[in-house]
Amino acid sequence: MTWLDQNALALYGAITGTVALFISFFSHRHNVKKDRIRLVVSFAPHPKADENIMRMNTADPNSLWARPQLAEIYSVTVRNMGGVSAPLDDVGLTDEVGKDHQALVHSRSGQMNFLVPLSKSNAEALEPRAAKTFSVYLNSDAPMFKVASAYAVDQTGKVWRARA
Repeated sequence: MTWLDQNALALYGAITGTVALFISFFSHRHNVKKDRIRLVVSFAPHPKADENIMRMNTADPNSLWARPQLAEIYSVTVRNMGGVSAPLDDVGLTDEVGKDHQALVHSRSGQMNFLVPLSKSNAEALEPRAAKTFSVYLNSDAPMFKVASAYAVDQTGKVWRARA
């Protein structure tokens, strides 16, 4: 008798046990990681940024109320790649100087509609495998800035960044 004939059952048990161990390990790893928040942040210039800035700057400077005071210049997209809802606390851009420019969202107060930072709004959590786009505005008296990174902060305080 050869060694393989004598140990065939043991060899079969070792191979199936090893395969079962790998299946169990990867199943456990998948189950643990799916219950985490994982955000992916990206940004791009707003499609009508140049037009918005031109409209803000070319309006009659004597009639302050006739021209827009804010212009949409960047869009920040936040994707929830995790398996649980991600409540967001803040979204925005950081310029090259290090100053943060928060994204503004619409907030309804009675009959009025206001633009407020995300942290001051009653925004819903970002569902798993969903994405939401936020707008960053330029104030009429603020200079144009160059973006260094985009960020999103979840309510646990973790900051997710995308570099330029």
